This record gives sequence, C-alpha cells and structure tokens, in this order.
Amino acid sequence: MATVLAMTTPTPAVATAPVVPATSVGYDISYPQCGHPYPAAPGFGIIGVNHGHAFSTNPCLRGELRWVRGAGSATRAFYLNTGAPGPGDPHWPRRQRAPRGCRGTNSIPCAYDYGWNSARLSFDSVLRDLLDSDTPSPRIFATSARWWLDVEVANPWETWLRGYGPSRHSRLIDQASVLGSIAYLRSQGVSFVGIYSSVPMWHELLGPRPSTFATVPVWVPGSASLLEAVRNCATRSFTGGFVAVTQYPSRGYDGDYRCGLPVVTVSASSTVAAAASFRDQLAVVASDGPVTFAQSAGTPSIVVSATGTVTTSGPLARGTYRASGTTSDAGGDTGTYAVTLRVGIISQTAPTTGQATVPASATFSTQLAVTGGVPPVVYVQTAGQPALRVSPSGLVTTAGALAAGTYTASGTTSDADGDTGTFHFTVVVGQLVQVPPTSATVASSQSATFVTQLAASGNAGAVTFTQTSGQPSLLVSPSGLVTASGPLAAGTYQLTGTMSDAAGDTGSFAFRLKVTASPPTTTTTLPGVPTTTLVPS
Repeated sequence: MATVLAMTTPTPAVATAPVVPATSVGYDISYPQCGHPYPAAPGFGIIGVNHGHAFSTNPCLRGELRWVRGAGSATRAFYLNTGAPGPGDPHWPRRQRAPRGCRGTNSIPCAYDYGWNSARLSFDSVLRDLLDSDTPSPRIFATSARWWLDVEVANPWETWLRGYGPSRHSRLIDQASVLGSIAYLRSQGVSFVGIYSSVPMWHELLGPRPSTFATVPVWVPGSASLLEAVRNCATRSFTGGFVAVTQYPSRGYDGDYRCGLPVVTVSASSTVAAAASFRDQLAVVASDGPVTFAQSAGTPSIVVSATGTVTTSGPLARGTYRASGTTSDAGGDTGTYAVTLRVGIISQTAPTTGQATVPASATFSTQLAVTGGVPPVVYVQTAGQPALRVSPSGLVTTAGALAAGTYTASGTTSDADGDTGTFHFTVVVGQLVQVPPTSATVASSQSATFVTQLAASGNAGAVTFTQTSGQPSLLVSPSGLVTASGPLAAGTYQLTGTMSDAAGDTGSFAFRLKVTASPPTTTTTLPGVPTTTLVPS
C-alpha cells in the first residue's frame, strides 16, 4: 500500500473537484501515520492491519480503529498485506492439514495455506483490538466491514523474487496465496473482499488473464485528483471485476473515492406462452449488505421487487419490454439497473454463412438453427429461390451446381405459440481465398535469392496463379512461387493477380515485399517476462 505521511499544512482542495456525497470521500491510513494526526471528518476510513508485510501488526491499530468508528459503522474497511515468499520464509506452512494438505513444499496447497494463515492473523488482530477496546459486537463490526487484499510488488511474491522468477508455476503459487486469503475471510462471514493493486503490478505478479478473480471488486490507485478518481470508476479493472474504490492524493494523505454500486444490465428471452410465468433475479456484487431495488420505469409489463426479483404482470404479447431503476445499500452506495425482456422473438443462431467450391455446390447442405421458440419451429422462405432452397424444418440445399458467386436465402420463422422471427443465410460459391504468407521482409543483400510460396483455400484441386502487376521486380509462377528478378534496392515492392482452379473457382491475391538496407533485427519477447519494472511509492 503506497501510504503518504500526514503533512502539517493541508493543501487547498482542487477547484475542479466534482460535487460528491461526503460519505463517498474518505482516507486510508496505517502504521506510517503512527504519531501523526489522522485525517479529519472522513466520509469513510480504511485501516491497514499490518506493519507493511504479512504476519505483522500495525502498532497503532487500536487508535486507528477509534478513528474509523468516527466515520460511521456502515463505512469502515480494512486492508491487509499479502504475498507468497516460498518455502524459505519462516511463516511458510510445513505441517498443515487444513484447509489444504501441506508438507512445506513449494506447492499450490502450501501457498493457499500461507494466504489463509496470513488473513487469519490479520482478522484475529482486528478482533482482539476490538475486544480490548470494548467495541459492541466486535465480530459483527469486523465481518460487516469491507476487507481489501494489498497485492503490490513491495510484498514478496515468487513471480517477483530472485530464484523463482516469472513462470506459469510461480504465478499459480501467487494466485493460490491470494485465493487462500479470500477464502479465509469469507469463511469468517466477510461478504465484501476486494483487491488493491494496479494494472502493471497485477499483470507482472499474477498474469494478464483475470478470469480467476473476475468477480472480485478492486481498489485502484493512480488517480491524480478527486475529479480523476471519479472518472476512473468507469475504467476496466485489472481483474475484470467491478471498480469499487479509486485512490488519489488528498491533503497529504491517501484519499479514496467510493464508486458506488455497479451498473446491472440483464437481457432475457421468453416465449409468448411462458411470459406470464417469467421470473429472474437481479444481483449486485460489491455491496455493503443487502441491496434495495427501486423501479422507475417499465411497469406494469415488467415488475422489479425491492429485492430484485423480476416478474411480469401476466401474459405479454410479442415484443421487447424494458425496465430500469436504481439500487442502494446500507453503506450509502447507489447504482442503476436495466432489464430487457424479449417476448416471442425467435432469433437465428449460427450458421448464417457457408462456402462451397463450384463442384461441391451441387451437394451443399446445412441446417439452420434458432433460439427463443417452442419446437417445432417452421421456416418459410421468401427470397433466394431457385438457387437456394430452405425446407420447413430449416434445411438449406441448392437447386444443383451453381456458378461462382454469392447466393442468399431469407424468410420467416414461427411456432405454434405465436413466436416469430426471421432468418438470413448466405453461401459463397467458387471463391478462392488467399491465406498467409501475404508479406515478407528481406535485406537487400539477400533479395536476389528470396523465394516464398503463395497459398489459397476453398479450391478444388491445384490453383493457378496469374500475375497482373509487380513485374519485373517480383515474379509469380503459375504454381504461386514468388521470386525476385535479381538484387533489389531498399524499398517496398507489391504484386497482385488472380487465382483459379479447374473447377471454375476464382479469386485474387496480393503480396508485399519490404527490402531493407541491412538485415532486419529480430526481437524476441518471452511470454510472461515483464518489460518494465514498477517501483511502488
């Protein structure tokens, strides 16, 4: 956690700062603030539980707990340090049976237990200080708070440590430790667990694929002002999860802005017959307790209850219905939701296109498919005959062999319950498509011996290449072999032409050759190896 010491003289507020609710603007503090004044009148507060690393305790935790209580019980939060230092660390588990079996090896189960154990120590530290300070219902106080996991390069991670380095195994170890910490906090009844990090740090430590943590809310540093912090709520997060808090410098401290609840959008389909009994449930992640839904549009067709249950007022005719409104939680966060319900609309799914050579067009066939109707769905063709034929069951065939060209069939779909839709299908006959290589780079000194082979797809038998431009510098043989007429000066050379096969399939091709004055330099980047080093503040 990049934490800034308190300054003796507050800096003036930024003139362009937006007007935001007081409860949405707060601060995070930890051990660096020991012996310094805490920020005054925070809308919410976040306390660092550790002394800069896992398995340690902030010596000012108790005093900072009193500070965060002054911010209001519904807006408190904690953050704890994480890491995965490997078996050389004294806190690495060695004889642990739960939650995962670990015998001290550099393994995913041991990393999971390490994260579990470090979160347990942090959680117990908070409970102990809450009990010592006679806080009413200390466990409820702790579990109803937001908990954040600090994932930074300043902590020890195998992906970052010398002796391990970035690899698939080291990233799985680091991920397991974070997952272990999340699991422990949730096992204690904490409903809100998020991650503090930045895009560069997260990608270097845990890798660029965020799917494992896609449902985890994030706290993002790096905003320069409150205005920018508000805007950054809309940016894509490093995990793919909801951006819940953004951090920015404020009056010599780390200021924080709560982004509110995420926008909820739901699209659903129903047949006409099932519309009367349609039911769905809206859900909001990253909330402080239960979420209340308030509908502002869409009645009476669609009804959204205060708990987010979506129903209809009864049978609905074919059409598209929409409902929208706002969401709120006990912490003062708000958001919006939107529901779209398509009733009785049959939608076409793949395939929508096809390809055939001229000889194969006589036997071409494919089955159309739809969703949203009640089988059997009947297809009625309105265009495309006689070349293409669509049966009532959706089977597409041809009237026989077709000349090279593009053919399209379209029509309507329906079922016995009144659901309807449309279909559209296109088949390309006799079109040859060029495939790589389509370009190359060579040094001038090597150009005289340059050679490459062109290729195509969609053909029946051998393809004949006929060059129409690019001579005399570049030459293309009938079989598609590209050569240079001799040494070429530095520059870019292009050629084009047509392709055909014995069955009547045709197409075009193009190729570009870049000639450099000296041999090209090849740069190889190994997957997973960071190209930049981020040093935390």
